[in-house]
Amino acid sequence: MENEKNKRSEKGEESKEKMRSYLEQMAQGKKQPVAKDIVELKHVEVKKQEVSKETKDLAQTLKQQVLEHDQFEKLTNNEITVLESFMGKRLFLSRIAIIVNQSRIPLGIEGLKKAELEEILENLIDKGYIQAEQVNENMVYFLTERGKYRIQ
Repeated sequence: MENEKNKRSEKGEESKEKMRSYLEQMAQGKKQPVAKDIVELKHVEVKKQEVSKETKDLAQTLKQQVLEHDQFEKLTNNEITVLESFMGKRLFLSRIAIIVNQSRIPLGIEGLKKAELEEILENLIDKGYIQAEQVNENMVYFLTERGKYRIQ
């Protein structure tokens, strides 16, 4: 019984040794080239693209138009708050007051009174950001295209 075990273990070790030597031979015969040996890199010249005179002129014209269009773009924080309260809707003065004051009171800032709010709305109308229409006895306020552009 012991002889059989010894023979099996010797055969197992021999087969392992044969397999090991075979794998070593295969590995030596198949040395694979590294990618840097296969690839040949070339230097490429990169030139900056020149801006044409027409493009420069167009950019300058557009810049001038934007500056002229937004000459009175300076808005106070209150005006910006009122303007952002619209979000594309038509609103009565009372609804504007609720929306604006909802954002101010939790921060400890005193809410806007009706007179202050009307003054801010008049300033925004003068600057071209909103428009107002009379509906029955109340005024309805809504954004102009410039106002929509400003809050985007």
